[in-house]
Order: sequence, then C-alpha cells, then structure tokens
Amino acid sequence: MKRMFDPTVFDNLKVIIEGAIYDLDLDGELQVVNRRDLVDLATMSRQFSMDIAVSAAMFGRIELSSNLENISGELLKRLDRPGCSVTVSFYQEGKRSSIIRESLEQWKKELQNIWGESWEMELSYTESLDAPEPIKLCATIRFDRLFYEDNVDDLQELIPYMLSTLR
Repeated sequence: MKRMFDPTVFDNLKVIIEGAIYDLDLDGELQVVNRRDLVDLATMSRQFSMDIAVSAAMFGRIELSSNLENISGELLKRLDRPGCSVTVSFYQEGKRSSIIRESLEQWKKELQNIWGESWEMELSYTESLDAPEPIKLCATIRFDRLFYEDNVDDLQELIPYMLSTLR
C-alpha cells in the first residue's frame, strides 16, 4: 500500500489561516479582497497571502512564506522544526502634503498602540510625480521568528489585531 504524502508545515498553516479568514468573511466581519498562492521556481520558495478589508479606506495583507531551506529540510527530514515567515501589511491612500513624514509618524504610533513596539515596523509611501493620484501609504510588520505548527494559535491571534487596525 502506498503511503499518502504529508502536507508541509506551510500547507497546514496556510489552510488554518485561510479558513479562519474565510469564516470571518462569511460572518460579515471582513471582506476578502484578494488571495495569492505562489510557487517561485527560481528560488524554490512558496508564498501565500490574503488581502482583507472592513471598509474602502484601507486593506490589510497577511503573508506566509517558506524558503528553500525550510521546504527541503522538511521534505528530506533534515530539519527538526520547519516553519514559515509571516508579515502583515496595511495599505491606504493619503493626501499629498508637505507633512507626509509627520503623517507616517502618527500612523506608526497608532499601529504601535495596537501591535506593540517589539516587532520590526516599516512605513513607506509612493507618489506619482506625473499624475494627480493620491499617495499610497504602506505599513509592514515583520515578526523576528518563524511560525510553527505547534504555535498556530499565535498565527490566528494576528487576525484580531488586523481587524483592530482596519477599523
């Protein structure tokens, strides 16, 4: 009898976070606005992301990724504890102004009130010089550790923080 192939840690975490987000979408708590599930054959890595929103003002993205070291280590049984990297990002439009830096600093303080100050947080903006489009603001929170199957509760706990940020 042939043995069934075991899903990777990446696949298991992806299914859990995807299910939790879709449950909230069905309950009307949020709306899933985009979803990506990518395999990069050049780097032999995986990436999964879901974009969610509660209003048109801002959307958030949760992204799981796994690199060659974790994928191959798990499949070849050379890693005792394979895991995934996680980032959370938020995107919104902003007004053109001479005080954009101050606006970003204020947003960073608001995010730190929700997420705390122990995580790496990067804020940036993009602006089209040739078009009157609003500027686009982005805040990315990177966690300085891998997420594993045995701490899936930590991964699921990110969703209420995302909802607080989006509200």
